[in-house]
Amino acid sequence: MIKKTYKLSGLHCTACSLLIEGEIEDLGAKADCNYADQEVKVEYDPKKIAEGKIIEAIEKQGYEVVG
Repeated sequence: MIKKTYKLSGLHCTACSLLIEGEIEDLGAKADCNYADQEVKVEYDPKKIAEGKIIEAIEKQGYEVVG
């Protein structure tokens, strides 16, 4: 399992965090998103999920992965 933290841009509230968590968890990963810190912590199996798919799921919802 790989654990990564992604800095995000565009989070405004708890609903934003829940939306991102849901999208990532639908891929089969664990996610903990904090809008106040503008970041999401993700734990995933690289044999099952490509990192690019996680980033794509976040950006699909209108948020930006920074850095």
